[in-house]
This record gives sequence, C-alpha cells and structure tokens, in this order.
Amino acid sequence: MNEFEKRTMKDLPESERPYEKCRDFGPEVLSDAELLAVILRTGCPGKTAYDLAVDLLRRQRGEKRLTGLTNMTVKELCEVPGIGWVKAVQLTCLAEICKRLARERSLQQVRLSSSRSVADYFMQDMKNLETEEIRAAFFDTKGNLIREVLMSKGTVNASVLTPREVFLAALSHHAVYVILVHNHPSGDPAPSAEDVRLTRTVFESGELIGIPLMDHIVIGDGTYISFKEQGLLT
Repeated sequence: MNEFEKRTMKDLPESERPYEKCRDFGPEVLSDAELLAVILRTGCPGKTAYDLAVDLLRRQRGEKRLTGLTNMTVKELCEVPGIGWVKAVQLTCLAEICKRLARERSLQQVRLSSSRSVADYFMQDMKNLETEEIRAAFFDTKGNLIREVLMSKGTVNASVLTPREVFLAALSHHAVYVILVHNHPSGDPAPSAEDVRLTRTVFESGELIGIPLMDHIVIGDGTYISFKEQGLLT
C-alpha cells in the first residue's frame, strides 16, 4: 500500500480536522462535507472520510445537495465507490432522524385553520417522493391533528380512493374534521381535473356524513396549493 492509500483524516492539519473543529468551535462552523465526514467516520483505500463526503455531495444536482442525499436509498448509496452497506444504512438512518425531527417541530405548529401550517408539516416528507401518495389528516374538535393515514400510493384518482375509505378511517380515529394531502412528483402543485373531481366527491360525502373535508392540499417542490385558499372547496 503506497503513502496515498494510507492517507487518513489524521494526516490533515488539526485545524482542518472535522472532529477537532467541532470540539473547539461547535458544529455550526463545519461545512456540509465535514459534517458528513464525521458521520462516515472512516474512508476507504485512497480516500479519507472527507473525500467520500465530497464525492457524495458532488453527485447531487443543484444547490439542494443535502436534500438530494437524504433521499437516496441504501441501494443507491452503495453504488458510490467507498460506500458499503453499513455506511449506507448509517446515512439513511440519519436522514430519517432529520425528517422525524422536522415533522415533530412542524406538528407543534399545525392548525386546522391554517393551510400553510398543514402544508409545512407534510412538506418535508412528501415534496421529494417519486410516486404520488394521498394522505388523510384527521383532526379532533379542538382542531388538533390526531392522526395521519396513507390512503393510496400511485396515481391519485377517484377510482383508487373512495370517500368510504376516507370516512371509515376518520370514524375509526374519532375524527371530526378531515384534510386531504397529496403530492405531485413533477414539483408543480397545480391541481389536475382529476384532483378537482376527487375533492368534490369527498367533500360532498363529508357533508352528508357530518365529517367535513376542510381542505385538500397539493404538495409540490417546496410549494403547495390549498383548495380552501383557492376557493375550490365546493
């Protein structure tokens, strides 16, 4: 093994080592690559953990490099030279922790009367999904979110999702209000004609049953459209 292949993080000046920088100045001073290097811990022949972190970030497009990385699967991560299944699992678990922390913080702000708060809660988890999902958010009499349920995955339309499914789930969770949320993998949240038809069907059924549909929110790439805000909830 030549000298280059023996290269480790310890070969870097102490001021450039992520662990020492974090210890002395705090994690906020670390770059994205340095933060990843701390998680990766070790490199591979010819590369330090920092080199691997840089390689991972370079594979992401645009400015949202960390966002792209957190949406990679174990299989996709293992395709990166130097990333074995253990490192891949560590990275995906870290990504899941970040998503859950973000959702916990957002949950505290969710308000039935605020489409923005509901959209923010679902945004982190749904904006980068590669397939369409529709979820039902159930609320109690005080407007608190009590449960969210995945209703369908794939093409969202009235033939796949029926009002019966939505309101059976609502009744089982003792909900008094419902909001539908689904994503558009294209990133454009503009509702389709089928979205409008589905919303109308569920809305009318909710009026008959006495569990009103309060909104239908379509999630795009960092944006959303609310049927209630747009005056489309009829």
